[in-house]
Amino acid sequence: MRSLFPLLLVLACAAVALAQTPAHENMDSGLIQQLEASWLNAERTTDAALLDQVMADDFVGIGVNGETPGKAQLLKNWRSQAGQGPPYTVETSGMRVFVLGEVAVATYTKTYIAKENRNVAHEDVTDVFTRQHGSWKMRLSRFSPH
Repeated sequence: MRSLFPLLLVLACAAVALAQTPAHENMDSGLIQQLEASWLNAERTTDAALLDQVMADDFVGIGVNGETPGKAQLLKNWRSQAGQGPPYTVETSGMRVFVLGEVAVATYTKTYIAKENRNVAHEDVTDVFTRQHGSWKMRLSRFSPH
């Protein structure tokens, strides 16, 4: 019986850990969705400070023509246009978040509608986040036409 106690203790701890994983992942998934909402709000309002909070210092963007400007250049561009709304509206749809330990991936579609002529464009987006020192930051964003 004594030799069974350590095995039972290990199994009980494993069961508790496995039971807690979905709730923890749901919480992290919600945090990633909040960061995505902040990113979208920053885009709508040209808010560089909000963008700065979401992106990691080594952020990389990948678009149709390759790598986009890094965090420092993006913030500089946005600060020069601070307070000016973009010439489009933007919405997201179909967001899915996958939490894989200290890494999370969000995928969704962005829909842009030009304010002037109502032209519509869609982008497929994949964002990669990492958790560092307890907080999530966007490390990579890949987008392409839908």
